[in-house]
Amino acid sequence: MYKNKLIGVVILNYKDANTTIKLSNIIKNYNVIDKIVIVDNLSPDDSYYKLSKNKTDKIDVIQTDKNGGYSYGNNFGAFYLVNKYNIDILFIANPDVEFSEQFIIKCSDYIDKKILQAISGIMLLPNGHKSIWNGKINNFYEDVMDCTIFLKHFFKNYTFDYTSVKNELIYVDFLPGSLFAIDSSAFIKIKGFDDKVFLYCEESIISMKLKEFGYRLAICKNISFKHMHSESINKSITKINQLKLLYKSKLYFHKNYLSSTKLQIFILKIFMYYGIFARKILYKFFY
Repeated sequence: MYKNKLIGVVILNYKDANTTIKLSNIIKNYNVIDKIVIVDNLSPDDSYYKLSKNKTDKIDVIQTDKNGGYSYGNNFGAFYLVNKYNIDILFIANPDVEFSEQFIIKCSDYIDKKILQAISGIMLLPNGHKSIWNGKINNFYEDVMDCTIFLKHFFKNYTFDYTSVKNELIYVDFLPGSLFAIDSSAFIKIKGFDDKVFLYCEESIISMKLKEFGYRLAICKNISFKHMHSESINKSITKINQLKLLYKSKLYFHKNYLSSTKLQIFILKIFMYYGIFARKILYKFFY
């Protein structure tokens, strides 16, 4: 317990037990964390068996009833922690991240003071360099350009160097889904993630749901975490299938959260078909 707040961490696993166990073995030694739940997203391999051997008084291992994707699995774990242990502050963590106990403390302090309801830190690449995180949700035009191979590099006009901001907190439109903290009462009120999305755009959707309720979210530039960037995903899903899932989620996001018109959806679909075709050729010759 930290400042009378119970802190819980959700780690979602799919066919990557070794990475998940590595993270849980590190953070189980963080005194401020009260409970860790490892959620196996019905992996078809022996993940659940391996993870079950990692149970302790501090670590629960549970398994979903289906592989419903990132949103479904994290909801499964988050509501488990809230309902069973009355957790006050939730941390949603990918297995392929590294973060310190100070990261937990800093995020919890801001949520405890009610300054904001969701927070993360600076995301670092595996080499330790700062990752570009705009914290701004793409509009229709930007998502169309992102489907292209080369044009997107010339028409991007929304990059933002958040590290240059003087204030410690940088308020953003959405947080990195690989690691963030959220007030459990806010998580309950917005009914968690939208589990109609299997993979990708989850952080944009949950952030929009938070903002609809007037909640605030921010990046704290004085803390950071390292993300191995889809290390777990790359082990189980091909690049083309990842792209297809991304486009499917973006279409859902535009239809249900950005209120894009039918014409815009049609145009976006055309560019997505092009994006898949062009990358199939690219991956064939260069990967």
